[in-house]
Amino acid sequence: MKFKYPQADKREERLHFKANTRDDHYFWLRNIKNKNDSETIKNLLVNENSFCDSYLGSNKKLQDKIFIEMKSRECEEYETHPYKHGEFLYYEKYSKGKEYPIHCRKKIGSTVEEICLDENELAKDHEYFSLGTFDISSDHNILAYTVDINGSEVYTLKFKNLITGEVLSDEIHNVSHGVSWYKDNYSLLYVVMNENQRPYKVMQHTLAEESDKEIYTEESGEFFVDVNESLDHEYIFITSSGSISNTSRYVRANDITDSAHLLLERKDKVEYYATHKRGQFYILTNDTHENFRVIKKDIGTGEIKEYIAPHDDIYISDIECYESHNVISYRESGLPRLKILFDNGKEHVITFPEPSYYASSGDNAEYMTDKFHYNYSSLTRPFSSYTIDLKDLSSKLVYQKEVPGFDPENYLVERINALSHDNKNIPISILRQKDSKLNCENPCLLYGYGSYGMNIDPSFWSKILSLVDRGFVFAIGHIRGSSTLGRKWYEDGKFLKKKNTFRDFISCAEFLIQQNYTKKGHIAINGGSAGGMLVGATLNIAPEGLFKVAVAEVPFVDVLNTMVDDTLPLTQLEYDEWGNPNEQEYYEYIKSYSPYDNIQNKDYPSILATGGLNDPRVTYWEPMKWIYKLRDLSTDKNPKLLYMNMGAGHGGASGRYEYMKEDAMIQTFILKEFGIES
Repeated sequence: MKFKYPQADKREERLHFKANTRDDHYFWLRNIKNKNDSETIKNLLVNENSFCDSYLGSNKKLQDKIFIEMKSRECEEYETHPYKHGEFLYYEKYSKGKEYPIHCRKKIGSTVEEICLDENELAKDHEYFSLGTFDISSDHNILAYTVDINGSEVYTLKFKNLITGEVLSDEIHNVSHGVSWYKDNYSLLYVVMNENQRPYKVMQHTLAEESDKEIYTEESGEFFVDVNESLDHEYIFITSSGSISNTSRYVRANDITDSAHLLLERKDKVEYYATHKRGQFYILTNDTHENFRVIKKDIGTGEIKEYIAPHDDIYISDIECYESHNVISYRESGLPRLKILFDNGKEHVITFPEPSYYASSGDNAEYMTDKFHYNYSSLTRPFSSYTIDLKDLSSKLVYQKEVPGFDPENYLVERINALSHDNKNIPISILRQKDSKLNCENPCLLYGYGSYGMNIDPSFWSKILSLVDRGFVFAIGHIRGSSTLGRKWYEDGKFLKKKNTFRDFISCAEFLIQQNYTKKGHIAINGGSAGGMLVGATLNIAPEGLFKVAVAEVPFVDVLNTMVDDTLPLTQLEYDEWGNPNEQEYYEYIKSYSPYDNIQNKDYPSILATGGLNDPRVTYWEPMKWIYKLRDLSTDKNPKLLYMNMGAGHGGASGRYEYMKEDAMIQTFILKEFGIES
């Protein structure tokens, strides 16, 4: 089928970087701020959206049906489980027909509900809305919150008096999402964004005062700054983080005149993250082992002792310190674990029942406590909160999100291992109908990410049930570039080993075929952001005909152009993930896999790319250019569609129902290409 796509001009553009030159006929599409091109580019995007809608038009009933299915699995009215913080129980509630949560609290022992913040009221005049932080002062009287109204991830900091309900006149623009309060209840630290949208400067603000005080500035574009406090609220930490190294500073939370003190010197390829307990900094670091260890630094003497030794098979990701115990989060055998370490030397590992799952620390806002809250979920178990009594170590389910119409008995969760091109075992989590036959005939959706050490753990994905209920096998490939099997699993999928990520993904697809879960040409692949890069790079190197459909959401596909442009917000920070193209070896390697630069004259599957016009992470022109070049060079007759959210950023639509509409569109595209019409 020949499609009458919207037509974009091809303009001669020779790009120069060091001694390297390339031609890019669609480079001009990034000129949306140029008055001569702005209207043309926006019109192209509007026309692309219209074309996408038109292509799916005959399947409008199916799209509406899937949206209704997704919406039906969301209770219209419900409350989250309350967590104790000071004299209050805090929780969120959703009301019928409302897109956003209402943040509430009750005094312990009282039935009187106080509304702290209604996101629906804040969002009512905006196409997009995102709440960044919800942070209460120590006396629980003042709320600091940040809002983003266009998806740019540039926030405005506001304050509300929870006693009077008054929104204060203090308002600070162009900030990052997070803040940290001092103990005086009137002062806090926040982070300013620079002209390239990099969080770089920490400022101190005191309510009702006009001038703010600079606390710390990070000059290097390779580092982003953030603030957070220890659970005992004795110290506030200022962390300047790159991809493979960082530096932390601290200020005393009870002294707004305190300057920032360096915790440990910055070292190349060394990361460390600190908290505090009884005069000791507990520091998670990879200074001696890639899987991290925990050390203690005495604040008075500076003496450092090892608290938890590193281990080849255990990857420690976090430590939380409480008055009588500590909790570490770690991964072992590719699965998340939680261990409680009591101050008296006793230990307790929290166990989980399924072969593939996600678990994490829960809402633990109290330093002095005899309980620990943790969360658990799997592909067949909705989000669940448990409380463990530290006196007798008994766990109790205190909350499970209701999913109307969902019966876990209809589904089967599996965990298998594919063999990679270099004989590594790649874990795959699978969800399918319990009565489905492994006879090669099942359509399959394979999802992946594989960058930054981030894990796509198999938690409950309500939206995926619409495909599984139509016979799909849903699989998550836990490929290299993630840290599923420890830090080395991440290191083996970055820099000059990045291609392992793409080859692992192909190996997952081929193994699913070998094990009769599906067959060649019956697989859809999906990924977002760096996962979109995974999709694009995989399509270029995979055997023709292996995949039927590909969906790349906000895809990082114009990798080389982005990495040589250090004026973009993330580029310099990204040198420690992909490599610095100022070095010729990295330039050539990035060029060899960059999806946009390696599109070939060959058959590609049906492709849908999505983006957000205000996205600061993956700029709108990346999916746009990629789709146009695919249309130019591919030799197949399959659709190459582009959908751009004109009022959102990296996360797509905001609101619990609005984002479902985008998901319904994506699933309708997949089903249409598989010939499934109902």
